[in-house]
Amino acid sequence: MAYTTTRGERADRSRTIRTCLALATITTLGFLSASAIAQVKAPTKNQLKAPAKSAAPSPTDNQADQLNEKWLSEHNKTESDAASSSAPAAGKEDERTSSVPSMATIPGAGARTLVSGSAKFVNAKTAAAGFLPGGAHQAALKPLTEAFAGFAAGAPKIDMLEGRTADGSTRLLYAAIGEGKARKSYWWFMPLDQPEGWFDETGKRLGGTPLADPKPDSRMSSPFGTRRYYGRSSGGGFHNGIDYEGKVGEPIYAAADGVINHQGWYYQYGRTVKISHADNFETLYAHMSRFETTVAPGSRVKRGEVIGYVGSTGRSTGPHLHFSVIVDGQFVDPQPYVSADGGNNALAGQSLVAFRKWQQDVHTATEGQRSRGRSEVWSQNPFAGHN
Repeated sequence: MAYTTTRGERADRSRTIRTCLALATITTLGFLSASAIAQVKAPTKNQLKAPAKSAAPSPTDNQADQLNEKWLSEHNKTESDAASSSAPAAGKEDERTSSVPSMATIPGAGARTLVSGSAKFVNAKTAAAGFLPGGAHQAALKPLTEAFAGFAAGAPKIDMLEGRTADGSTRLLYAAIGEGKARKSYWWFMPLDQPEGWFDETGKRLGGTPLADPKPDSRMSSPFGTRRYYGRSSGGGFHNGIDYEGKVGEPIYAAADGVINHQGWYYQYGRTVKISHADNFETLYAHMSRFETTVAPGSRVKRGEVIGYVGSTGRSTGPHLHFSVIVDGQFVDPQPYVSADGGNNALAGQSLVAFRKWQQDVHTATEGQRSRGRSEVWSQNPFAGHN
């Protein structure tokens, strides 16, 4: 007879089987776990320390640029609002043509035009008074003093010519010392593409370089030209000047005589000063913390005069001076103009042509003036002791 069970009995039996299987599985896993634990060494004290917190992920280059731009827009809001509401595509350190506007001009051609009848020979000692501090010719003192230093006192003769140019300035134009083959002549001149200064007969500049360092004894942290950006494996950008390291508040000096033609905030350059030195020659100083209060657009400044102070305004990663040279509106490498071996210490091209014409104009203006009345023996260098 077949053995039959009810539905309830079959359900009870099924539950019993499942319970037995579960107990067997738990027993087996417990045995295996105990064996594994027995083979693992106890952790050391160092292993029990809490894990170090991982550093926050560094922002990407795009994120860093966005954060920097946000900070700059908030930090510089007042002066940025004072500027034009629509920033140009330029106004950046990677522009190759200057977009910085000019608020004043330099005499240019007027300084190379001699007013008829104004040229006259002057007494050397009288002229030397103009080289004293505050004198009319103080800027010319150092190069002429160095040029005259090679002549022994008590013997040489000296000629000095003064005149007025079409820009309204009365200045010393010419100085000669010695006689015969030993005679040396020096000419004041404003080139088209270099700062004004004194030049010998061949057009070589006296006193060294066309430009002085605007931040003397400071390390150059970034040169002119293409540069790599820190932290980027590829890509780069054009840098239209050279950067000098500095601390906030340190003085910045005019690199040469000239006229301030811009003083103000200019987009990514921050507080900026631009100086005209010749028809086609300018220098630019950016990221200043503040301007020198004694100068303004239109002010004439001398080489080595303070024009502002180091800062980090505009788009800047830290305090420094961004210094540029602009020739015919184009940014060029400043290094050859501040370096003694830069090759820009002698006139060339159109500036040399204009220099030769200037020499001829000065010679013509002095015709008819007797040599006896303009040469004198002097027993002491009239410029000595006035460095």
